[in-house]
Amino acid sequence: MRGLARKRRRFTSWNVLLGFLLIAVAAIVANVARAQQPAPTAEAARALLPDDVRSKGVLVAAMPLDFEPFNYLDSQNRPIGLDVDIFDAIADVLGLKPDIQRIGFASIIPSVRGGRVDVGMSAMGILKPRLSQVSFVRYGHFSNGLIVRKGNPSGITDTDGCGHTIALEKGTQPLLLWQEIAKTCEQDGKPKITIMVFDGEGPQVLAVEAGRADAAGVGYATAVVAAEHSGGKLEAAPGGPVPGGTVESGIAFAKTRPALGAAIDAALRVLVANGTYDQIFAKWHLSVERATPAVIAE
Repeated sequence: MRGLARKRRRFTSWNVLLGFLLIAVAAIVANVARAQQPAPTAEAARALLPDDVRSKGVLVAAMPLDFEPFNYLDSQNRPIGLDVDIFDAIADVLGLKPDIQRIGFASIIPSVRGGRVDVGMSAMGILKPRLSQVSFVRYGHFSNGLIVRKGNPSGITDTDGCGHTIALEKGTQPLLLWQEIAKTCEQDGKPKITIMVFDGEGPQVLAVEAGRADAAGVGYATAVVAAEHSGGKLEAAPGGPVPGGTVESGIAFAKTRPALGAAIDAALRVLVANGTYDQIFAKWHLSVERATPAVIAE
């Protein structure tokens, strides 16, 4: 009997192990199948569009157009930047005319929710407080950095802002990040961070140039670009991207319009498959900020 019991135990253990193996193999097969699924065609993406957008023939986006290299105005007052190129490419796949409305960053989500625009786009971090208001189509990442005066006279770094004054823009992810870092400084008994809040990125930079702030908290890419255009007055703070300050970024759309989000997600996947997505990110030297398209909603 004991021998039979041992055989039964071995048989039962083998069944359990085999069960786990079968589950693991099934998961691997499912993942491979998903990876091998063909990208949607432009026609399939267009078929997902809600009737009102298809009949209108226009896709309207809100952008602040003051956020180089993501979205800004060139010398002839035309919208350019990574966000502009991605948005134009999405509209092209969907067979729609792109229409960019210049709207301040803090007003983008209210404009999307209220139906003034179809989508909002400005390297917008996909954050929980925002997900309670809108949904997103993920299309990239956003890293944070600091702009400082040439020579960095205050000695601030991307990895240590305690005891410094930082200029930030109302409603942005860098503001949320530095508010959390400021709390950590105080909890650790380190010198307090003084936060100055402005409407727009321009006033932030002016505060740094005038010596009112030690640094301006912006996107890491923006810090590099701003330094290049400052005529030697500014530079990106040392230390690389701010730790813990990299978030996924997305195209905001109203929670009541899931079909629109699905169409934009499908269009993005078309762009990934045909190489346009990679080409746009490479053009703006932001290849490290790429992400797999996906609808993100609560």
